[in-house]
Formats: sequence, structure tokens, C-alpha cells
Amino acid sequence: MTTVFFITNNYVFRGERIYKKEISEEQKKEDNLLSFKGEKIASELLKKEELKKVKAIYTSNYKTAIGSAKYLSEELDLPIYIDERLKERKIGIQSNENETFLKDKQKQDFDYKFHNGESRNMVINRMKTCLKDILFHNEEESVAIFSHDIAIESLFTIWCEMGFSLDEEMILNYKDQVVIDGAYHHHRIFKLEFEGDKLRNMIWVQEKEL
Repeated sequence: MTTVFFITNNYVFRGERIYKKEISEEQKKEDNLLSFKGEKIASELLKKEELKKVKAIYTSNYKTAIGSAKYLSEELDLPIYIDERLKERKIGIQSNENETFLKDKQKQDFDYKFHNGESRNMVINRMKTCLKDILFHNEEESVAIFSHDIAIESLFTIWCEMGFSLDEEMILNYKDQVVIDGAYHHHRIFKLEFEGDKLRNMIWVQEKEL
């Protein structure tokens, strides 16, 4: 059995940042840093007994993901493997519509995207391919993957039954257990168990908000 922990940490630095040249909003998200609370959340992962058994650590290329993984990497003396396929959904060029419109539209239409952006199906394909590679190289081990909300949520739709809350937020259930509850969470851990590349179990490890 291969155990995969998907971990998110959305406590990001909200202060003003000055850039020497104009950069895209996508680049700003990739370059964002963890807040002090985010750093605390990352350090608290060392207290979780199951994560002490991890043998490989993967992150997206976002600095928040790398920053979230660094404490576990140092504690376990493991390298961090950075894979861009684990990044958040690329928004693309916004015209008359904003990011909220995109998020709502993509809940219903997994092929919808802005120009030069990604649809949910595009995200699913890259996340699925990345996960397959990780499983192949870490059979019968425990792995930690630091990624992002929409990317993880999109991947989970492969295995989960999808529904919506009264507020039209996406809810995902696996074997009648809620793994995505439609609410915003600053930090979450999901535990998935695989035999080969076949999912056998998935649970959401509920994290108390600090």
C-alpha cells in the first residue's frame, strides 16, 4: 500500500510587495510567501506521527508550497522534489469577467477556461499524470505532496461523487464520507491509500483553524 498525503497551506503574506518590473498575476501568486501563521502551520506538521514516516516530499513550484514543505524536509533529511504539474490552476487573461466568475463557471463546465488559462480538465490531466509518476517511483512508501486547493479538488473529482451546497459550492464525497465540504479552509491534509495506481481509500484529516 502506498500512502499519499496531499497538504495545503493558504496562510500567505498579505503585506504590500514592490516589484522592480511589471509581472503577471500568475507570477505574483507563484512568488508569494507564507505569513508568520503559515510558517507556524508548516512547523506544526512535524508533530504528526504519520508524516514522520514519509519517505519522499513533492511540491509545486509555488514558494508557499516549498515553504510549507521545508520543515518536514529538514526534520526527515529528505530532498524536496519540485514539479510544476502540482501548481494551482492557471487563470489566464481576464477580460470582462473576474476570477470569481471563472471559479463558478468551472464548477459546472470542466472544459471552460479563460484565454491562455487552464480548464479543470486540463488541471486534472496534469495532476493525474504527475500522481501516476509519483506512485510509480514510491511504491509501498509514504509520500507528502504540497499542492493547492483547486488543483487537488479537481484531481479528486476522478474518484468522488460531486454535489453542491446551498451556496453552490462544490462538495465531494468518497464512499459516503465528505472530503471537500464546500467551505474555505486555510490548511488541510488529505490521506489517500493506493494499491499500485488504484485508489483504495481517501479521507480528509480535519484541521482545526488556528
